[in-house]
Amino acid sequence: MTGADMSEMSLAEALAKAVKTVTTVDKTGLAVPDLAAAYGVQAAVRTALGLGAPQGYKFSLRQDKLYGAPLLFVSQALSAAFEPGLRVEIELALTLAEDLPPRGEPYGRQEIVDAIGSVALGVELVRTRYIDGPGDNLTLLLSDMMSNIGYIVGPELDRAVLAPGADLGPLTLTTGGVSLYDADAKHPDGDPLAALVACANGGLPMGGYLKAGHVVTTGTLCGAPYIETPSDFTAMLGGRSITVSLT
Repeated sequence: MTGADMSEMSLAEALAKAVKTVTTVDKTGLAVPDLAAAYGVQAAVRTALGLGAPQGYKFSLRQDKLYGAPLLFVSQALSAAFEPGLRVEIELALTLAEDLPPRGEPYGRQEIVDAIGSVALGVELVRTRYIDGPGDNLTLLLSDMMSNIGYIVGPELDRAVLAPGADLGPLTLTTGGVSLYDADAKHPDGDPLAALVACANGGLPMGGYLKAGHVVTTGTLCGAPYIETPSDFTAMLGGRSITVSLT
């Protein structure tokens, strides 16, 4: 689908169709939205897909500015549909036990730790809905939910991983006997709670604030390896493991 005369709303319609039909959109000639409009596209895509209120969010800190997108689904099921171009990101899944409305006095890091009900091994499934990806265009990336397909929450991890400067330890990711990652887990922000603290103090970048029950993820610990065919993959971190079947 070409985008020579697309408005932000028709971009949302095109992206929603790409999600539903597991296809891609040609970004050539797209009317590129500004930042506010990109968050509007996110909301319009969710409406077009018939989704209710988001169950969780993914965040990224870039030059100390917070960006985010709602997760298309959050599940504990150990299976998901395979999609061509699918990548896997192994992450920390942070489930909130308290609301975090912005307030006059900034939240401290320990207050955020105390508001987290559980930390678990998380699996984000990602696929760009653009032919050849969004390139270096941030607002096209945001409009596409930052490539999110959905999120799987696995077994709980020791809360020690939330301590300042915690060593997350080794992480492995394998599929069909092939190693996709085998090294120490590394968070792109250094501190996996940095983006969550920023969101608590500034509110959700698309408006509103985080609430109890929301699942939050703040970045991959292993890059984003491709899963090239329908298969099972297994991730191990902190003495816990998760196996997911892509069917």
